[in-house]
Amino acid sequence: MMAVCEVMDCNLNHCKFAGMTIEDANRLLISSLAEFYDEREASSISSMVMERLTGMPKSLRILHKSGSFSIKQEELFQYYLNELMKFRPVQYVLGEAWFGSYPFFVDENVLIPRPETEELADWLIKDTSSKDSGTSVLDIGTGSGCIAVYIKKKRKDFNVTGLDISTAALEIAHKNSRINKADVDFILCDIRDPVQWSTLASVDIIISNPPYIPEKQKEFLDKHVKDFEPSLALFVPNDDPILFYKIIGDIAIQKLLGGGALFLEIHHDFSKEIMEWYEKIGFTLELKKDFSGNNRMIKAFI
Repeated sequence: MMAVCEVMDCNLNHCKFAGMTIEDANRLLISSLAEFYDEREASSISSMVMERLTGMPKSLRILHKSGSFSIKQEELFQYYLNELMKFRPVQYVLGEAWFGSYPFFVDENVLIPRPETEELADWLIKDTSSKDSGTSVLDIGTGSGCIAVYIKKKRKDFNVTGLDISTAALEIAHKNSRINKADVDFILCDIRDPVQWSTLASVDIIISNPPYIPEKQKEFLDKHVKDFEPSLALFVPNDDPILFYKIIGDIAIQKLLGGGALFLEIHHDFSKEIMEWYEKIGFTLELKKDFSGNNRMIKAFI
C-alpha cells in the first residue's frame, strides 16, 4: 500500500499514483483541497470525485477502502486532482451537477445549478399544483436548462420553453433535456432587444434566475466562481443592478396570459428596489426567503 505522504510527494503531472487505494485517494484529495476550501467542502468535493471514480456510494467505499485503483482510475484521479488544483469547480471537472434528483451536464458555458434556484423551481411546482394540463411555462435565461427540465419532469403535462442568448448554453440545455428525457423547447433570444420579443408566445407562467451581481462585487467572489462561471450569466452594470428585472417585467406585461404569474430569483441586497419597481408597474408581489433566511424569490402577478 502506498502511504499518503509518498503519494503527495509525486509530481502531479507525471505520477501515476501506482498502487493507490480508495482510502489513500480520498485522504489525498481532502488534504490537497484543504488549501482552498474549508474541511466540510473539501470532504464534499472529494466524495463527489470518489463516487465518480469508483462507482460506489460512501458506505461501500468505506467497506472497500483497501481496494486498489485500476490504471484507468489512476489516470482519471490524476486528471481530476490537477484540474481541481487550478480552482476549477468540481462540477465542471466531472461534467455533472445535480438539480433535485436529476443529473445535468455542465461546463464553463453555463452556471452551476444552485440550491436556491431549486427552491424557486419547487415554489413554482407547488404553487401551480392545481393548474390544468397544457399550462405554458417560459424559463428566461435557461442556461443548462435545469429549471425548464426540472419543471417538465415534475409536470409532464406542462408545455415548457427555455430561452437564452447563448448558443453554447442552448446546446447544453438540449443535451440535458435528452439526458433526462424531458420534452422541452429551447429558443435563441436576446431579451435586451425588444424587437425579438415578438417571437415569444404568450404564456401562463414565466420563471427566471437572471444575472444580478453588480460588476463591482466580482472581486469579492470565490476564485472558482469568478474565473470559471460565465460572466454573461452572472454580472450586471453597477449603475443598474436590476436591469434584467425591468426587462423581464416588461416582457411579462406583454406576454403573460390572464391569471398568469412570474417567479424570479433575486439578489437579496436589491429586493426592496426590485419589489418597488414591480409594484410601480402594476404587479402584486409575494416575497419568499431561501433556506439561509435571505430575501431570495418573488412571485409577481397582475
